[in-house]
Amino acid sequence: MSGGTAILIKLGVRLVVFGLVFFIATRKNPKVIVTKKRVLPLIALVFAVLNTALYWLLAPILNVATMGAAGFLMPFVVNMVLLVGTVKIFSKWKWFEIQGVMTTLWMAAFLTLAHGALWLGLDYLPARF
Repeated sequence: MSGGTAILIKLGVRLVVFGLVFFIATRKNPKVIVTKKRVLPLIALVFAVLNTALYWLLAPILNVATMGAAGFLMPFVVNMVLLVGTVKIFSKWKWFEIQGVMTTLWMAAFLTLAHGALWLGLDYLPARF
């Protein structure tokens, strides 16, 4: 499998997983608001692209900046930044809103758990077998 194909497969899996996370979050938490349900896949796609592209750029920089002291927090921090960026992109049309800091932290934690599962299943385990 070529490198481009592998990236597209990983992006597709991330799209599905993050789409499920956003879907579940809108069902479980009334402060996570998607006004047009048909844009949920688009929201998941934007977050998946940001997560795939920017996470791998931001995490090492932040690890160096904190001298590795906050390495265990970096996935959470980076996913929170990417989540806020995704909300900003869609808030222009009022399609996606997260009300409150605690809800944002809850959503970032939920996305970080999904991100960890994706890393384990798509990156870590395949490299070992």
